[in-house]
Amino acid sequence: MSQSQIQVIDILSNEILYECSLEESDKAYAFATEMEEMGLDIKILSPTITQTLTDSLGMNHDEKEEYENSVVAEIHDHDSGCCTTEVDTSKLQ
Repeated sequence: MSQSQIQVIDILSNEILYECSLEESDKAYAFATEMEEMGLDIKILSPTITQTLTDSLGMNHDEKEEYENSVVAEIHDHDSGCCTTEVDTSKLQ
């Protein structure tokens, strides 16, 4: 995913149909609604708060991966399993 971009993706082709900044999220959701009304199966990918933070700080891939892992470890240490999922750090840019 591009830095801090929301993507609307066609599930069948995995093609990015629309991409915009977080500030324009309403446009992404409106576009997604239009695509669903046309019968397309779509998904919306939006960066997490940690992805947005690491992008804004200009972290490189290794720094992002280290930070993501530290966040997950911290959440697990506090036994808040309801709020976390495993992060696939291979998808970090």
